[in-house]
Amino acid sequence: MKSKLAVKILAVVLSISLLTTILYGTIASYLTLKSFNSYLRQEKGAREEALALWAAESYQNLGWDFVLYLKPLGFRGGRGMMSHGAQFNQERIIVADNLGTVYYDSDNTKTMFTKEELLEATPITVNSNIIGYLSIETPALSKIASLRESFNASLKRVSWISGIFASLIALSIGLLLSYDLIKRIQALNTATTDLIKGNFNSLVPVNGNDELAQLAEAFNKMVQKLAANERARQNLFNDVAHELRTPLAILRGNLEGMQLGAIKPTPLRIASLNDEIIRLTSLVRELQEIGLAEAGELKLNLTLENLSELLSDLRLNFEAEAELENIKLDFIYPDLDLIVDKNRLRQILINIISNAFRYANNGRISLIVTEKDNDVLFTITNSGPHIPAADLEHLFNRFYKTDPARTRDKSGSGLGLSIAKAYIEAHGGKIEVKNIAGGVQFSFIIPKINT
Repeated sequence: MKSKLAVKILAVVLSISLLTTILYGTIASYLTLKSFNSYLRQEKGAREEALALWAAESYQNLGWDFVLYLKPLGFRGGRGMMSHGAQFNQERIIVADNLGTVYYDSDNTKTMFTKEELLEATPITVNSNIIGYLSIETPALSKIASLRESFNASLKRVSWISGIFASLIALSIGLLLSYDLIKRIQALNTATTDLIKGNFNSLVPVNGNDELAQLAEAFNKMVQKLAANERARQNLFNDVAHELRTPLAILRGNLEGMQLGAIKPTPLRIASLNDEIIRLTSLVRELQEIGLAEAGELKLNLTLENLSELLSDLRLNFEAEAELENIKLDFIYPDLDLIVDKNRLRQILINIISNAFRYANNGRISLIVTEKDNDVLFTITNSGPHIPAADLEHLFNRFYKTDPARTRDKSGSGLGLSIAKAYIEAHGGKIEVKNIAGGVQFSFIIPKINT
């Protein structure tokens, strides 16, 4: 995998480099040559205008005889004309009158300008009148033509040399990048292999802030989550075994005692054993309910219920216990209907309020229900000691119990809040708990309409 990926990366880098070099060389050569030719045309036009100005001045003194001084013979002189002849001895000079009749052609081949040639030629103007035209042409074998070809060849050569150097630099950078990329991918691959083998301690180094770094960070979080789930699974087995051990030991001890005749099967003792069986049955049912809810397979019996009726009945259930414990109950709720599983919503509230009773000694418990957009918000607050910060995130875990110093009633199975959370999420809601001034607050939402 390593070599294949490296080859692919280098192939892509090299392809891009070569393609860029070809495109750059072609475009740069075209534009530069175009600019060079434009320069030559402008320079040619400037020389034609200079020659036309000299021709106009000479025409006023010599007439058309001025063309004699254009011949590159080297023995004619006067009036600075030989300097012009020497300047253009590598080029073809053609001079014609205003009708196109050629008076001078350095090649001695042309006798007449066409109309198109007259339009491109430079006029010779005397006293605002055009008396003729002249043109300077560059022969294919001239020094200027050779210079143009040499410039074009040099430009192509420079473009290819630059492209080769650019490709080498791109390959070097590609090697460095591919090495770093493959090294980080290999680290992910190794960690994934360790994870498959059940090693939850293999984390990936997070380097930088790019997509691979984000992937490594997400992978590490996944590993930590899986490790936490594995610990939770092991703890669950231990907790279930612990919860089952006591009632089973009681049942076994009593039954063996009855078989040996050491214990008499009195109605009171049989009733006590039946209570242990009920406890075991309840524990198994609660675990099954949580498992179904977490798997999304819990069946809800959704009906349209009046919240006022449900909470009025619930308050009556707790009034006697509140009076006995010297706890003040405050139930505040609107008169509204919502679609819920009535029994499970009732169980949610019973579990949370029962938990609040354990800690609100001679205090207050309040239940406030408010409408919030398309949800119904339930807030249960109890006075009493705060929950340690380390316990808050685990409070809804199965069998989780906080500091024993805070727990007066230890008869519960430790599943009440887990069941409440599972039922709430089955309704499409969510629950949270936090410490507030003077107590603890549970809050959860239930959608008004469940589908």
